[in-house]
Amino acid sequence: MSKNARFIVTLAVLAAGLVMAACAPGPAPTPETVVETQVVEVVQTQVVEGETTVVTATPAPAEPMSDTGTVFIMGAFRGVEEDAFSAVIAAFEEQNPDIDVVYSGSAEFETLINVRVEAGDPPDIAAIPQPGLVARFAENGDIVPLWDEAIAAVEANYSPAWLDLASFGGTPYAVFHRVNAKGWVWYNKPEFEGAGYEVPTTWDELQALEDQMVGNGDTPWCIGIESGAATGWVGTDWLENIMLRTQPVDMYDAWVAAELPFSSPEVTNAWEIMDSIWMNPDYVYGGPAYIATTRFQDAPLEMFASPPNCWLHMQGSFVTGFFPEDVQANLDEDVGVFSLPPIDESLPRTLEVGGDMYVVFSKNDRPEVRKFIEFLTTAESVEPWATQGGSLFPHKDQDLAWYPTQIEANMAEAILGAEAARFDASDAMASECNVAFWRGVTDYVGGSPIETVTGQIDDACQQ
Repeated sequence: MSKNARFIVTLAVLAAGLVMAACAPGPAPTPETVVETQVVEVVQTQVVEGETTVVTATPAPAEPMSDTGTVFIMGAFRGVEEDAFSAVIAAFEEQNPDIDVVYSGSAEFETLINVRVEAGDPPDIAAIPQPGLVARFAENGDIVPLWDEAIAAVEANYSPAWLDLASFGGTPYAVFHRVNAKGWVWYNKPEFEGAGYEVPTTWDELQALEDQMVGNGDTPWCIGIESGAATGWVGTDWLENIMLRTQPVDMYDAWVAAELPFSSPEVTNAWEIMDSIWMNPDYVYGGPAYIATTRFQDAPLEMFASPPNCWLHMQGSFVTGFFPEDVQANLDEDVGVFSLPPIDESLPRTLEVGGDMYVVFSKNDRPEVRKFIEFLTTAESVEPWATQGGSLFPHKDQDLAWYPTQIEANMAEAILGAEAARFDASDAMASECNVAFWRGVTDYVGGSPIETVTGQIDDACQQ
């Protein structure tokens, strides 16, 4: 940030920070001083004079809807994604020099945002990747519905699916910005072609390719599920894509709504299909122990070893940002990608999508906050991030030439042209069900039987 901002850190927030710290390994830090109200200068840090604090937005002014000149945003993206979002913020601030925007990313975002909302100290805006969490905030009145200008902007520049996906109870509450399509299978293009392998277009062809690789002494799949508090979500993506390839969309929707149990034959069948790959020691590099302990960002790196330690990796369109730098620099030549093939070919091909849902909290509904949300619907907000690669956008007015690779441009075009789409199922489930799903995948990789895991997830989903 080019500008500093002054924020109020309340006792409630300090307490929340201590609760969060206590959940981590080792003893919780003890602040040197605890004060009822403290004013601090914040410059991209959350540690002040030995005290661990939580950055918080400026309290709402006395005059309703008056402008404070500051927007505070929380989200889950960090690292290269946070750097890219900072470029978006810079573009907004250039257009609006009287407004400061501060972003805070956390690996424990879902827990932290719940703590802050319950404490009555939400940020102005949150970028939430779990629709189930947005639905709960909407039901509780914690966030405001989109206003007329925002709705008009989305209707003008997005396909109808994106407004539908951002609506709860028929009311739109969120704006999508960075999105991703899922179900892509990536491979090391020169090595793949050099070995004489061919891209499969059917499930039978995929299975034949796996066996061909094993016969050549190669290991087909690279898989890793470690992701901090969200460990296990990689497996949910696999199951969701298999569900969309084995069940009609109404069954998928019933599953999301907890009307189709995890222990049902339909979901169990999908899990068993995944199991036939994940638990086959010939098919996955390192086996279950490697799957469980490897960071999802690191798993695809094994494709680019010399020779490759594994040959295929299924992940969303954002994964290119984690490839080796030399591969990213020559993506179109070094990387190939295909969609996970259909299983039941009588079903229509439905695109699974994910993305961050930007919402405004009711306590902080101010003009400068609305202005940032409306900015996210424009091409001006897309270009700074799209040009850096690794992310896709649903905006109709974007220029596909902004993407640094043809791979990304083609995937963005597929998103723009998709007639049917479904959101990531686990993200769309109720929060308790979502977390149980992540945990269930993790327990399954650790050796728990499928029937045990699905039963436990059903119990959590019915609470």
